[in-house]
Amino acid sequence: MYLKRSITVNWGNLPVEELEYGPVNLFSGGNGSGKTTAADALQTLMTAAHDNLFNYNPGQDETTQRGRGGKQVRTLASYVLGCDDGAYARPWDTDGYIAGVFHPTRGETAEPFTAVIGVRAHLDAAGSSRQARQDELLLMIIPGEMLSLSHFLREQEDGRHVIAVTELPGLLRKQFSAQQVEVYDRKSAYLARLYAALRGRRDALSTREAKNAARTFANFMAYKPVKSIDQFVAEEVLEPREFGDTIKRIRELLRTVHGMEQEAARVRQAVELLSLTTSQTTQYLDSWLERTGLEYAAAAQAWQNNQQGYLAAKQEQQQLASQLEALQEDQRLTTERLGQAHHELVQLEARRQGIPALQNKDQLEQRQRQLSEQLRSAVPGLLTQAHQRDRNLVALQSAGALLSQHSLSQALPQLASRGWRDASAAVLAAEREPVADLNQLLARDWIDLTPLDAGLDAIRSQQRAHNQLAERLREQDSEGASLLQRVDRLVQERSNALNTLDRQVSQIRHQISTLQSSRVTYPAYVEEALLAIRKQCPQADPRVLCDHVEVLDPDWQMAIEGYIGGSRYAILVEPEYEAEAIRIVRQMNSRERNRARVIQGSKAKQDAERISLPNDSILQVMRFSHRVAEYYLQASYATVVRVADAGALRQTRRGITRDGMGSGNYALFRCDIDDSQLVFGAAARERNLRAQEQRLHDLDLQQHQLRRELEGLRELARQLGQIAPLDYAARASELLDSQRQLREVEQQLEALDLDAHHDLEAEQQRVTLRHRELELHGKELDVQLGRLQEKQVSIGQRITHFADQSDALLDARDKAEQYLLDAAAQVPGLDPQARLEQLDTMLEQRGGQFDFIADAQALTSSLHRQVADLQRAIEHYNEQAQPADQVLADTPAELHSLAFFRHVGALHQQLDNLHNRLRNNVLLAKQEQLASLRDSFNTTFVSDLCHEIHQAINDGRRTLEQLNKELEHHRFGADRERFQFDWDWLPEYKAYWEFFRELIQMPNLGDGTSLFDDTLSERSTAVRDQLLALLLDGDEQQALRELERISDYRRYRRYDILKHPEGKSPIRLSEYGTGSGGQLETPAYIIRAAAVTSAFRFNEGDSHLRMVIVDEAFMHMDEIRSREVIAYLTETLGLQLIFIMPTSKAGPFLELVSNQFVFSKVPSSQPVGELNTRVLLDRQQLNRERVAELWAQHRRVIRQQGALEFMEDVI
Repeated sequence: MYLKRSITVNWGNLPVEELEYGPVNLFSGGNGSGKTTAADALQTLMTAAHDNLFNYNPGQDETTQRGRGGKQVRTLASYVLGCDDGAYARPWDTDGYIAGVFHPTRGETAEPFTAVIGVRAHLDAAGSSRQARQDELLLMIIPGEMLSLSHFLREQEDGRHVIAVTELPGLLRKQFSAQQVEVYDRKSAYLARLYAALRGRRDALSTREAKNAARTFANFMAYKPVKSIDQFVAEEVLEPREFGDTIKRIRELLRTVHGMEQEAARVRQAVELLSLTTSQTTQYLDSWLERTGLEYAAAAQAWQNNQQGYLAAKQEQQQLASQLEALQEDQRLTTERLGQAHHELVQLEARRQGIPALQNKDQLEQRQRQLSEQLRSAVPGLLTQAHQRDRNLVALQSAGALLSQHSLSQALPQLASRGWRDASAAVLAAEREPVADLNQLLARDWIDLTPLDAGLDAIRSQQRAHNQLAERLREQDSEGASLLQRVDRLVQERSNALNTLDRQVSQIRHQISTLQSSRVTYPAYVEEALLAIRKQCPQADPRVLCDHVEVLDPDWQMAIEGYIGGSRYAILVEPEYEAEAIRIVRQMNSRERNRARVIQGSKAKQDAERISLPNDSILQVMRFSHRVAEYYLQASYATVVRVADAGALRQTRRGITRDGMGSGNYALFRCDIDDSQLVFGAAARERNLRAQEQRLHDLDLQQHQLRRELEGLRELARQLGQIAPLDYAARASELLDSQRQLREVEQQLEALDLDAHHDLEAEQQRVTLRHRELELHGKELDVQLGRLQEKQVSIGQRITHFADQSDALLDARDKAEQYLLDAAAQVPGLDPQARLEQLDTMLEQRGGQFDFIADAQALTSSLHRQVADLQRAIEHYNEQAQPADQVLADTPAELHSLAFFRHVGALHQQLDNLHNRLRNNVLLAKQEQLASLRDSFNTTFVSDLCHEIHQAINDGRRTLEQLNKELEHHRFGADRERFQFDWDWLPEYKAYWEFFRELIQMPNLGDGTSLFDDTLSERSTAVRDQLLALLLDGDEQQALRELERISDYRRYRRYDILKHPEGKSPIRLSEYGTGSGGQLETPAYIIRAAAVTSAFRFNEGDSHLRMVIVDEAFMHMDEIRSREVIAYLTETLGLQLIFIMPTSKAGPFLELVSNQFVFSKVPSSQPVGELNTRVLLDRQQLNRERVAELWAQHRRVIRQQGALEFMEDVI
């Protein structure tokens, strides 16, 4: 297909013309005359000014080109506005057209058609410099029609006007048919249809094939001197591939990956620092608790030592009392013996004097002494009975008051029975009968016991009433239990109930303290499992599910938690330690089998990722701070949905209602729980806290009431226990009888006659000596007794001192105990009572072996160091942490106080929460993002760069192989020369190619295998590291240049061209060097022509584009060689040639030209817009035979003239 006609309307400064073309066409004229502008119009028509196809670079809107002198920038818009060095021929809104009419040549069956490109542009003067802007672009193919200039112009009274690009398609559809006017929105679609029409097809080519044809057309036009064969093949034969955007995209992606790796590393470092800091807070809390325990132990030890001193003093006092009792007994015996000696002296004196009645007197005196002793011994017993009577009466009255005050009659109906009331009334009634006051009677030395004798009947009546009451207390009922035993049992029951209530209160206070510190109290078996796992496998980092789940809708909180139930306390561990964790739980030694669950995190993740959450799933109203917790609940409960009521629930396989009903396993059930059992999230803990506080309030009331009742029962038991039977009357009768006998003896002594004496001198002396000895011994005993009494006073003072200290030391111990309990309640999983029992046991077993105060002081010094280390660790962490993740550690609390301990506990919780969030959420998310980014990078790097470069290398080889096949049919010159490409690898680039090939052949790349893994060969690993280093290089421009060099597949081989003269050995053109004349230019044209015939598919069908343009044609070739090339292009290949050269050099070729177009820029008498020049175009259709004759004659004349001049020189 020849270009029959071209039409330019408002293109550059060319006149509005249509040009007719022949087989060989010449654009000639001076520099800047407009011949290149005309050629650019044709090139624009054939390439649509598509990016990377035209031979000038992209500009602001479409495509731009530096002028030959580098003075101006050309664009489609600037051509339409007629730009010339910054001035415009049409500085207003302008429509411009380029059209080409193609017609088949002889032997071609394609139909003629017209291709049209229209542009509307305006001049934008808003900026610092004016710019031509494109507004509209029209791309059309009109098959079967050959348009002319008149189709683009409208004749009006004031002259010709250009038809607007927006109107032209409609006008042409009216003139022809709608099907014949094909309008395209995209340049690639226009090119695909254009080059299909040039091959006689009614459809479109592939975009790639069309672009290749357009690029080959543009490359043929763009003249470049052949400086080397290698450069010529690489730059003009092989198609360039643009990887700049891909490289930038991959570079940015790798930087993102690298940045994410650095961020993940930063988070990982933060997690490690947080782990260290958390362990330091744990160490401080443990040390502080240990010191507090030692302080309690020291206080307890001081109280214990005081008690031991008190007991030792009491024991010594008892020993002194025993010694004093022995001395007193010795003193009594001495006194008796002294009395006996005195009695003997009296008897001897009586005998000596010869008194017969003395013996009778002695007997009476002895009887007198015996009776006196009986009276003395009977008095305490009688007083005791009197006091017991008084105690019985007080106890009975107190018991009655207690029964009415504490309403104990219901618990002890026996005390409300008629028998008990009658017995009590009898005792009280008997007290109203008059009885002598024993204390007053005995104070009168028993002179007159008549009142006692007179009240003996009343005493017997009281004793009978008291004994009946005591008997009721101690007699056994049908169940074999007495009333006192029943009271004791009731006391024990109430005491046990109070102990149970105390434990409940203690537990609730612990739960409240835990909830106030934003923690949950776990079931005991969970606490035990956590402690065991933390002790035996701390790297498992065990956590409890409920701490990392929050329900966002409080209306559903109760039902959701009730449905999940005990699974809320499942234990989360690091996936690689799941088996070890459950083994530890399995092997725990306890009275009952531990029921703790360890979550299968990895399996839960796999199952969760396959589940799609329903819109009404309970997980839609839940939030998580731990990915494994989310995976577990999603895998286990994603299908549990929220429904409105029980009616909807009965049709739901797994579901819940707001009011706490659930369904599952084809059953309906309740799943409501109290607020005190809620554990998911801060709001739940707040509700739990309020419920626990209310429960504590209720239990406090119960505790107070039960304690008062227990105190009343204990007092009742004490009072009833004091009621005892009396032996009052018998003792009073014995006392009265002894006194009557004593009066009779005294009367007999008074009646004795003691005048007779008998003197026994010797016996009297002996007795007198013994009497003196006994007196001396008595005096010694008085001295010893005085000393012991002094010691007794001293020991009494010591006992008083110990007793006085006991209360203060006990109070100090109790305060230390409460301090320890308050502190221990802040620590999850620590049983304060168990800690106290442990310290008490240690104190009991080895208390004397320890100096608890010194140990506590040593721990205080250690706490100072630990606080300093903790502060440094927090500062180190905060230095690298994000502002939102920094730890706030300031506190006004006194160092090592309970408030400071609570602060460190809160700090521990803050660190643990932050550690969990960074480790299980942020780091995990970043690792997942990093994995995704690495996968994206792998895919992009391998598919978009490595695979494409590898493919381009192979495509380049195939291109040269196809051209070699095409060149086999191209013979040139008298020697019938044939040309052939040859190539070989460059070592550096072959290493890259082998790296690309190895990547592409990796079967698992992108499916678990990463470019970052060490799965490549050593050589490919080095290339990979080099490429990754370039992608991360800080010198972006240098790195991009190097990467673009590596991505240019044309550099991978060293190229050469072999010339095969017929019948001769081939010659390598690279051995010519740069050459001269046509040595390299000629094969360049032959190869370019082969590329054209290949791209235009000369070997397929009978219709092809035959028009080619050569700019600055044959500049480095002699005339003969140039003629041979033109003949080869036009005659051998049948191409339609349009070549461009200055007029001064065109003469020798005119005889070959059928149509000549001479361009000239001349001054204009009338301004053309902003220009003062215009372009004139002279069209000439040459008589090639006549021109050939004239040139032949001219050559003969020149030869003859040269011969004459030679002869003149010879002669």
